[in-house]
Amino acid sequence: MNKKRIMGGAFAFIIILVVTMAFAVKVIKNGQIETADEQVNNIEVPDNLTTEAVQTTEAGPNTTGAINPLTGKVANVDLTNRRPIVVMLDNQFYARPQAALSEADIVYEILAEGLITRYMAVFYGNYPDHIGPVRSSRPYFVEKAFEFDPYYVHVGGSMQALSDIRKLGLADIDGLSSGAFWREKHKSAPHNMYTSSEVLVNDGNRLGYKTSVDINFLDFNEDFTELEGKMATEITFVYKEPVQSDKIGYFTSYKYNDAEKVYYRYTNGEPHLDEDSKVHLSCTNILVQYAKTVVLDNEGRLDVDLITSGEGKYYTAGKYIEITWKKESSKDLTYFYDQSGNAIKLNPGVTWFQVVKLGNVETIK
Repeated sequence: MNKKRIMGGAFAFIIILVVTMAFAVKVIKNGQIETADEQVNNIEVPDNLTTEAVQTTEAGPNTTGAINPLTGKVANVDLTNRRPIVVMLDNQFYARPQAALSEADIVYEILAEGLITRYMAVFYGNYPDHIGPVRSSRPYFVEKAFEFDPYYVHVGGSMQALSDIRKLGLADIDGLSSGAFWREKHKSAPHNMYTSSEVLVNDGNRLGYKTSVDINFLDFNEDFTELEGKMATEITFVYKEPVQSDKIGYFTSYKYNDAEKVYYRYTNGEPHLDEDSKVHLSCTNILVQYAKTVVLDNEGRLDVDLITSGEGKYYTAGKYIEITWKKESSKDLTYFYDQSGNAIKLNPGVTWFQVVKLGNVETIK
């Protein structure tokens, strides 16, 4: 695959030019005020631009048997000098399929404008060499991202999201000001911005970000443990019902495979496959959060209230239980509890979070 790897270092003039043209706080276009989030559609990364890469150290094999704290499994690589990479991924119909989701330890699916969901993938045990399409940030994604103290990767964002990123001091890698991104020709803009872990870490080094962090996440069972709950072998979340003018809709489904002890993902009834590997995406755990969701403006931007407490469900091993969740501030972890008030433990493996509008309930079979 033809990849244009655009890295930091020797092209400061070009970056300054791009930022000057594209990242003015407000630009008048067709009589409308255009925000930084909307300007990303107009940015074109120059072809055939090459620079000398900042050197980074590849993680060696894990010889200690250390556990990946985000999966509860033995890590394949040494994690002692490694920082999570959290990437905003486009899920608009024409952006699919996405590259690298099969390598994520954790993925969030949350609504954005137009009742179209967006993914936020957390990479720690794997550093993929091809990730995308990368899309813009929203404040509620920022609140989740901060829980991992990661390199936070996005291309623009709402003005509130960009403000929150600065306020929280996230290790920001933004396609509006970073050279760690390129556009690919097999998809149309704005659904064609890609990157890789190597150039992201290089750019993090250039920006002086720390390369390792302490990770605090949920606890895992030592071994796969059956859940004492109700049966759940098929689950469907409807984020957007199809209408006459838009027959696509946005449905996420899971089907449990008892032999492999995982849930396989489906999008609009079709297997959800990784763009590059063609792997059918699967996970061991599904955590559902029901969250108050309101429309903020004429652009359809949302407020998803994740700094509060609420209800949800935990799915694993073909069953589910009712749970509660709580997050007290932007800088706090989200905690999950069973109906007895005990902190839940996840089964070792990949976890998907489905954040759902309060009042919308998935169908379970």
